[in-house]
Amino acid sequence: KEPNTIHRRPLASFTTDKVDVCIGCTISFTNTSNPLDGTLQSLNWDMADGTIRTAPTFTYTYAVTGSYNVSLYIINSFNCRSTLFTKMVSVNPFPPVNAGPSKFMLEGGQVQLTPSVNASYPVTYLWTPGRYLSDSTIDMPIARPPDDMYFRLTVTSDKGCSAWDTLFVKVLKKPDIPNIFSPNGDGVHDRWEIKYLESYPGCTVEVVNRYGQLVYRSVGYDKPWDGKVNGTDAPVGTYYYVVSPKNGRSPLTGYVDLIR
Repeated sequence: KEPNTIHRRPLASFTTDKVDVCIGCTISFTNTSNPLDGTLQSLNWDMADGTIRTAPTFTYTYAVTGSYNVSLYIINSFNCRSTLFTKMVSVNPFPPVNAGPSKFMLEGGQVQLTPSVNASYPVTYLWTPGRYLSDSTIDMPIARPPDDMYFRLTVTSDKGCSAWDTLFVKVLKKPDIPNIFSPNGDGVHDRWEIKYLESYPGCTVEVVNRYGQLVYRSVGYDKPWDGKVNGTDAPVGTYYYVVSPKNGRSPLTGYVDLIR
């Protein structure tokens, strides 16, 4: 009769390339178990989300954020089951980020950016480009761009997960009002075009003749004055205007000469 042989219990272990990831990123798992006096026959990974894996190495992507206690045991060639080895991995969310509403700013002025970031964990901020900001690393900097500009806000969690959003700052330049135009159909200065005025929401333009009679009025500025009154050419002469850009800018008054 052959004596009974008692085999040592195998020792399970594994390594991962990382223990903290952002949602959607993969984690690599590698078996490092010791089957001791037998050889490796099978593996059983419990991924703690209802999934079982049996390969010695693989990559895995979790579908839901959270902390997962991944466990592994092996069975060797003597049908001996190993110890149970467990390691926690964490799957972290991307921070919610909304760079905030678009802004209007008078040329030469400034405006505060007002993003919405409602993270329940520590985050850092980075605005780009940072050149025209009071501080590119705070949540609500003061912006002073010289021209229309998009600003991008990147928010990074304490786990290294980043998300971004952009906002637009519209710079309202001072309207450039010409004091002469010639609606004679030659294609040159046929309309009284006020540069930059179209960027002022709700602006108004009123033009009167020397008798104070209204000859042109607009709310908004999608159609500059073509020198006509009720479809008829207005007389050559001097006309007087009130341009109200609104949006923080005072009304502008002056005259314009209509020639042909």
